[in-house]
Amino acid sequence: MKIIRQKTGILLFIFLCLNLSGCMFALGGAAGGGAAIYYKGWLRENVAHNMHEVHQASLKAMETKNITLEQETRKTDEIRLQGNYMDGTSVWINIKHQTTNTSEIRIRVGVLGDETRSRAIWDEARRNM
Repeated sequence: MKIIRQKTGILLFIFLCLNLSGCMFALGGAAGGGAAIYYKGWLRENVAHNMHEVHQASLKAMETKNITLEQETRKTDEIRLQGNYMDGTSVWINIKHQTTNTSEIRIRVGVLGDETRSRAIWDEARRNM
């Protein structure tokens, strides 16, 4: 009986640790597949477009949303955009090459993350692809 109680306590502890760290949310979101996942302040989605198409669509979205581009960093497998809304809120967009025709885009608005604004940028970028 004592062993069963001990094992139950360990399982409960592991479950609580996963739940508090947000891993359960990530597992649930990954199971959904295909939709943009908002996790720890970042909106993230894998898209069926190459990195350069996603980059151009993101620039157009920033322009449409009146986001001033402050910095652009290009590497062979990644492009990072950093800008600001008119109210001074920071915006980060990271685009990573995955395969010839797929990329990962990550969007964060503000230091703590603003899901509504992140999704608005992503929706606009998606319209431009």
